[in-house]
Amino acid sequence: MDEFRRRAFEFVEKVQKLPDAASVLDAMGGVLGQHGFDYFCCSYLAPTATERPRAAVLAERLPAGFLDMYSEEQFLYADPALRYCNVTVQPFRWFKEAPYDPKREPRTAELVRRVRDFGMVDGFMIPVASPARRLGQVFFGGAAIKLPDGQLPALHLMALYGFDRSVRLGGAPQVPQLALSIREREVLTLAAIGRSTEQIADRLHITARTVKAHIRSSCDKLGAVTRTQAVMIAVRDRIISP
Repeated sequence: MDEFRRRAFEFVEKVQKLPDAASVLDAMGGVLGQHGFDYFCCSYLAPTATERPRAAVLAERLPAGFLDMYSEEQFLYADPALRYCNVTVQPFRWFKEAPYDPKREPRTAELVRRVRDFGMVDGFMIPVASPARRLGQVFFGGAAIKLPDGQLPALHLMALYGFDRSVRLGGAPQVPQLALSIREREVLTLAAIGRSTEQIADRLHITARTVKAHIRSSCDKLGAVTRTQAVMIAVRDRIISP
């Protein structure tokens, strides 16, 4: 295992024991700082009808004054990255892969310029969902990102665990989980070690369609939205041991 992945998995191992949001951000910085990641944010995509805008932020280490500017200018409604988080479950390059038209969306173009003025030139957004199925995101960014080749899955895993711990530290109610069947645990265990749907089907002598059905059932029982999140919850709660 290379150094980046090793340190990412060390973060996953210890994050559930961290006592506060600041410690979660410190741990992220310990893994990612040498790769140009200086700024971090875990937040819901939007506040609820009864929340103030800043209440949607679970944990952050962003440039001084940025959130005040963002809130005062009401950029929430012009942010292409948050908008894209509503339509994808895959990590994406911040702004570079979040589609917008600068000519037709001048407010969005202004937001992108202002963000870069604060030194957040590049980064990654990881869409996530809380156990209560409220959509959120984790942002990793900086002036010059140097993520090692092939390490986006490790960053994705860090985001899921960091967001989950931030939600729990905030006192969010937990969704009751139903017990997984033996077959569902087998499928998630194989998924956790990187096996594809077809590989799982071959190993268990079932069809790919049946594998997908077990994944969907596991997601429903665990309160997960994606396969990756289901694996994360199952490992965190020691339902499986990959």
